[in-house]
Amino acid sequence: MNRVEPVSMHDFATVMARLGPWPGRGMPVAIAVSGGADSMALACLARRWRDNVVGLVVDHGLRAESRHEAEETITRLSALGIPGRLLVLDGLERGPRMAERARRMRYQALFAACREIGALDLLVAHHAGDQAETVMMRRRAASGEDGLAAMALVTPVADVRVIRPLLAFDKASLYATVRAAGVTWVEDPSNADLRTERARARQALARDTGLDARLRAGAMQAGATRMAQDRDDARWLAAHARYHAGGWVVLPAALAPVRVLAALIRVIGGRDYSPRREGVAALARHPRAATLAGVRIMPWRDGQWLLAREETAIAPPMPARAGAEWDRRFVLHARRLRPQWRIGAAGPVAAWWPAGRGRSPWPACVLRTLPALWYGNDVMAVPHTGLYRDCAAADVAFMNRPPHPVLPGALFGGGGQYAGGV
Repeated sequence: MNRVEPVSMHDFATVMARLGPWPGRGMPVAIAVSGGADSMALACLARRWRDNVVGLVVDHGLRAESRHEAEETITRLSALGIPGRLLVLDGLERGPRMAERARRMRYQALFAACREIGALDLLVAHHAGDQAETVMMRRRAASGEDGLAAMALVTPVADVRVIRPLLAFDKASLYATVRAAGVTWVEDPSNADLRTERARARQALARDTGLDARLRAGAMQAGATRMAQDRDDARWLAAHARYHAGGWVVLPAALAPVRVLAALIRVIGGRDYSPRREGVAALARHPRAATLAGVRIMPWRDGQWLLAREETAIAPPMPARAGAEWDRRFVLHARRLRPQWRIGAAGPVAAWWPAGRGRSPWPACVLRTLPALWYGNDVMAVPHTGLYRDCAAADVAFMNRPPHPVLPGALFGGGGQYAGGV
């Protein structure tokens, strides 16, 4: 039996050099550390590659022993010379789509921690086996070509880059890496639970030794195709689309190519996933007034089309606090806020549009969806229109930050340098 070698620092440093540029030594690079062998191997390698790294350990709270394991992981990171932070997820309950909800909450917590410590980059420990499993699951789900590209090496998300430097290394080499470093790890029993789709995919791959390599080779090809398509779509967007900070976009008479149109609908609706391709393709073939996935498509001036948030699908009001995210699209920035203020849709324009200002160039159905500050039944500020009725709200702004960009600008295996998201 051949001896499995640990990941060498030369190989790891070569990958990291390709995935740069990296911030100066004064800024940390964050590592998502579950405590398993994969993430502990990544922590060992990252610490030898760079001094200023910080481990972020998430406790989902779904198993009685999870807190103890998370604290043990932080202790192990400390022994490696890596400061660790414990991130506790509150409100995650068992039930439908639990894995999806846990993933979303986990990344929200990780991104928030990155912003807090000033990290622009988040390393995660997905490896070659994870990539093959992902491709298998997406094939079973009849994903399109984009989905079959599976996980990207680099994905810019809002103000953080998610980076997967281990996608070229298999799990056996990562086990060898932690053993060589004398580091212990946690084994999550859910990884072997055949009730989960990923565990079943892992079992199928173990039975067919050649399938893993074929799936990953297919992902490489699909990734190259996806990056080329992203470049073409970015050129189309730059030439034809006009995006407004209030959350809507103006498109030409022919609307947009199907892939671009689906991505725009996802972003304007604040969704994680694009709508079904069939519905989008029908719109692209025969542009017409419609609503789809929380987005309203309506005729606009000179034969153009306006895509805006569907008013009836918009999020309810919520307390106003600095950094609050409303409707999964807008983040509130303010130095001071009155305790009773709330964030919500601006609502009927006649109730807040200043008399004598003249008409807005945008339709009322769009202005009603703008984020606003409310006090009781009164609108105090609609920053995107320049309306401020309280001096305390003079510095308030809503940043349009949907969950994903229109085009992620991701780098997939086998590709060259990536461009940032659109």
